[in-house]
Amino acid sequence: MKKLTLLVVLLFVALVSVQAQTSASSAEPAKAETKKGIIPIPVLYYTPDTRLGFGAAAIGYMQLKSLNDSTYTRLSTMRLLADYTLNKQTDQQLEWNVFTREERYLLRGELRHRIYTDRFYGIGNSSLEVNDEKYEYSLVNARLGALKKVGRHTFAGIDLQFSNYYNIKLHTGEESGSSMLLTEQIPGYKGGFNSGVGAVFLYDSRDNVSFASSGILLETSAYRFGSTFGGDFDYSNYNINFSKYFELKPNHVLGTNTFVTVNTGTTPLYRLAPAGGDKILRGYARNRFLDQNFAGTQVEYRFPVYKRFGMTTFAGLGDVFDKPADVEFSTLKYSVGAGLRYALNVEQKLNIRADIGYGREGANFYIVIGEAF
Repeated sequence: MKKLTLLVVLLFVALVSVQAQTSASSAEPAKAETKKGIIPIPVLYYTPDTRLGFGAAAIGYMQLKSLNDSTYTRLSTMRLLADYTLNKQTDQQLEWNVFTREERYLLRGELRHRIYTDRFYGIGNSSLEVNDEKYEYSLVNARLGALKKVGRHTFAGIDLQFSNYYNIKLHTGEESGSSMLLTEQIPGYKGGFNSGVGAVFLYDSRDNVSFASSGILLETSAYRFGSTFGGDFDYSNYNINFSKYFELKPNHVLGTNTFVTVNTGTTPLYRLAPAGGDKILRGYARNRFLDQNFAGTQVEYRFPVYKRFGMTTFAGLGDVFDKPADVEFSTLKYSVGAGLRYALNVEQKLNIRADIGYGREGANFYIVIGEAF
């Protein structure tokens, strides 16, 4: 299909990974203050919208030793990515998820600059695949979050988000001969500044934050965006993310995930709720279906195959909607698929994944660092 990535190749140097892992564990455990390492990953890919793209990524990881006993924090990670395409598109991103000592605080965030091309098909379940139109944009984004431990496995804090979409270039749709973004004046079609603050509550009893075998993750958040914080769009955003993991037998894990997002007010194009992408309903491109709200659930079975390689099978169900009454059985989106895993670091369970998901309109393929949930 036209929007399916024709070829995505992500190469990595296994030897460097092994060396990083060995280096991190070479110190004497009794004296080590920190378990840490860096894994470099070359990147090469091709899509119809980007042509050939290439770059590099690096994952840094660490665990801090307790000052009171011999235990360590759960895994903290930082990821740096930079790539360039032959269509002169670029993406530079720094993400972090860091536990301080004794897990008193959880610090997380993102800094990003992007020059890219996306696609728009319309809003709601009635949008048609043939209404495909491109739009180009530049993006500067910052997300800064700080959560304090307030109980066993429980954190609460704030999250600040700022993003600026600029240099917007609209293209006419192949079938319509016009731009829906322009004719319907979808909020954000000219770009704009988006800023807000949110309150976050997190309960996280997972045994490993990068590849959980047991435990629960429950995150709820509420954000307010608008002119009060210097933004161009006034709206509110609410989210619930719930995951539970079961170890059926050693290294065989069943995971479930449910995600709900609700927007009220003048939500800009780039903050509408999508049905699809590499996280949930992987049978659909991220922007294929958009609306004010989304609710979906999925299940995934993860198991080892050979040495560093593993596999998964997954299935999901969900939909976008403006009002709950809009949800109908005939429009529900299903997704089924399977994936391959390669352990960049066996001890820390840091994986790179290649997933193919199938939905109502065909298949989509993803190669991503880290699990879907």
